[in-house]
Amino acid sequence: MIRGGRLMAQTSVPLSIADSPRARRVQTVRREPRVTGGLIETLISRRRLVWQMAKREVRDRYAGQALGTVWAVVHPILLMGLYLFLFTFVFPSRVPVADGGHAGAVTYILAGLIPWLTFADAMSRGTGAIVNEAGLVKQVVFPVEILPVKSVLAAAFPQGIATLVLLLYMALVDQRVPALAASLPLLFLLQLALMTGVTYALSSIGAYVRDLREIVQVFLSAGIFLAPILYSEEAVERTVPGFAALLPLNPFSHLVWCYQDALYFGQFVHPVSWLLLFALSPAVLFLGHRTFRKLKLMFGEVL
Repeated sequence: MIRGGRLMAQTSVPLSIADSPRARRVQTVRREPRVTGGLIETLISRRRLVWQMAKREVRDRYAGQALGTVWAVVHPILLMGLYLFLFTFVFPSRVPVADGGHAGAVTYILAGLIPWLTFADAMSRGTGAIVNEAGLVKQVVFPVEILPVKSVLAAAFPQGIATLVLLLYMALVDQRVPALAASLPLLFLLQLALMTGVTYALSSIGAYVRDLREIVQVFLSAGIFLAPILYSEEAVERTVPGFAALLPLNPFSHLVWCYQDALYFGQFVHPVSWLLLFALSPAVLFLGHRTFRKLKLMFGEVL
């Protein structure tokens, strides 16, 4: 270009550089605050996409099987039946029977077992939420924040069905449903927030540490025995003196105690656990999402 009698070199950015994955990621990160405006806004604006992807994850997990998505309900019920048989009839001394006999013991176990199985499933899915969707993550316009959320929703679906079955069982067999059971929707929302925060952290770390899934599976295998699900605090104290004092150190114990208060005891037997759940759920969600936002910047490099 000739300007003012002098030859000026016209500079331009090569298309290969301007269109590189790194450049696209930088542009996306810079636009993100104006586009999403935060986690809540993202989930609201993308709610249909989240719901469709959650349904697809449930269908894909049981694709090609004779019962199909029916297994999403049948599998946890069969697993619960196995635990109930073992710890109600084989090891009855570890289960509180109170005035309801074995029927009361069933309610006690299921009240804690149902949310634990859901939480364990969400954690297991969460470790691969990003790795398993590498193709979508590498797309600039795709909101990767919804991937952990759809895994949580897919894991939570069976809990809704199992809880309804438990309430029906309580009405027919126990012939009582505590008034505190009305708090179940609130407990479920707090649990969803807690699971989402944990899943955000696991999914983002799992993109860098591929062995995380195996580590989590080992923890989940032992986790059910480290929370007061299959035994009462009194029973375990008689068997292993001093162990009951360690139960509050397990965060999952407080979630289990809240559900047992609502469905089995019918009163606030563990008020501290309720306060901790109200405090921990939003805190874990905030910290988990913040960890995700920091680590997602390099997803394209590690996937």
